[in-house]
Amino acid sequence: MNHTIASRILFPLISASLISLGLLQSASGAVVSTESAMQMSQRTAQIERVSALLAEQQVRDQLIRYGVDPQDATLRVAALSDSELQALDQKISELPAGANGALEVIGIVMLVLLILELVGVTDIFKSF
Repeated sequence: MNHTIASRILFPLISASLISLGLLQSASGAVVSTESAMQMSQRTAQIERVSALLAEQQVRDQLIRYGVDPQDATLRVAALSDSELQALDQKISELPAGANGALEVIGIVMLVLLILELVGVTDIFKSF
């Protein structure tokens, strides 16, 4: 009887532990260079600057007038390549403060969205 109780308890425990061994995933690590860490940091800062501009009420209203969902525009900014994001961020930093600059940024964002649409990366203008 002692043998049956041990086999009833040990067999499921051993089976569960053997099955869980197959589910473990190994972790890997790599050395991150200073240059790549700075590029990631710079990209994050650029996305934050562009997203902050897109979060302004005036810009959001204009995007809605153009038929673009502001959340979609924010997601598209995050999907831009490094060179596109850098060009957009540079244009934003060159803009004068005030309402005229916001309209130019909207124009630039619309241009980037149009290019992405023509290349086939997005389907944002499919409803038109």
